[in-house]
Amino acid sequence: MTTPAPAQLPGEPFSEALSEAAQAAGMSVRLILTIADAVRRASQKHHHGQEQELPEDFGQVAESWWSADELGKHLPASLLTHLTASEDWPVMARQLMSLSHAGVDLTTFLPNLGTMASGVERAVAKNIFRTKAEGTDRWADPLRKTIPEGLVRNAILASPAWPDIAAHMGRLHDQGVDVARILTDAHTAGLGVDQAIAAAVAVVPAPATTPAPASRFRSGSGLRRFRSRFRADSGHRADSGCARARSGARSCSGHRAGPC
Repeated sequence: MTTPAPAQLPGEPFSEALSEAAQAAGMSVRLILTIADAVRRASQKHHHGQEQELPEDFGQVAESWWSADELGKHLPASLLTHLTASEDWPVMARQLMSLSHAGVDLTTFLPNLGTMASGVERAVAKNIFRTKAEGTDRWADPLRKTIPEGLVRNAILASPAWPDIAAHMGRLHDQGVDVARILTDAHTAGLGVDQAIAAAVAVVPAPATTPAPASRFRSGSGLRRFRSRFRADSGHRADSGCARARSGARSCSGHRAGPC
């Protein structure tokens, strides 16, 4: 069984900040294009008596490709991808081409648009990081006061997810939740996890080793006993042989004819 992935990966707070910044920059581009298009329509009515729409030979695909190419010269790639993937991109593409068709100098308009959008993106990202940093500083001291020093507290503060943990704590506090009680329960749960892992490591059996066969003669006294027993057995067999030989000789002497 695989361990489920954590709710938020270490790199996600950074990605989340960039995503929010890109969205804000995209909103600023939409706002500028919408305002510019409104001014174009009003100006054409004022000077020509009516709005001037794009000729019918301008297809939506062509508008999209042309607008993306023009914007890509002045916008960050991440922002351009965000804009072209949005549902209202065809509207923005047509607004940009309408401005060009109306005589707006895009060599001036688009660089200014890109500078403005990049500034918005940087400002929003910086503000997100600042807010997260303030949140972590705000909750670090209550965490130290509630959870005693040890593995659990150190793991929380050193975790890449700590900014998100602090943000969740702040939201719960704002909703009237007793965050200190939650931290106490979290400390108890963390200790249980640590103890369970330590116990699992402790019960792992050591690899079994086969003992070497014991020697029959571990000491000089044992060897001497073996030699004494061997000599006694040898003497007994020799005496038995001699007895049998003498008995045979007597038997032979009883015969009168023929050799024994």
